Amino acid sequence: MAEAERAPESVATEPGGEIARLPRVLREEMERERRRWRIATLNYGVTYYLSRILLIAATAVVAADQNLNGGHGSWLTEWVPALALGVAVLTAFDTWLKPQQKWRGFMESRDALADLLIQAEDGMSTEQVRTKFLKLRQQHRERNIF
Repeated sequence: MAEAERAPESVATEPGGEIARLPRVLREEMERERRRWRIATLNYGVTYYLSRILLIAATAVVAADQNLNGGHGSWLTEWVPALALGVAVLTAFDTWLKPQQKWRGFMESRDALADLLIQAEDGMSTEQVRTKFLKLRQQHRERNIF
């Protein structure tokens, strides 16, 4: 049997690849952050688009208040005061939450962490992975958390 055939398979061919050589706690923490950032990315994206759609629709009804009288949409005029209040509240909420900026920030952090996981599989040292992960997490908090 040739020497290469008798040698044990490398860690890279095992399930989990090279990342399996990282300490379990570090792997689990990176995966936990990746899941959290993926979910937050989805939540901020949905919040951003829904709030924009609702703001556009409600603002249009409020702006067309006088033009709706007597037509098919006259039932909407009863809702104009509530819609006007809703527009003010949603605008304040949107300004405070900044969902578009948060969405983009979470996408960038999520993608950077995915790239770090790929680098870890390619053989980056545990200390380098840990250092980059801590730096990435700190940058994420500075940019994306209130």
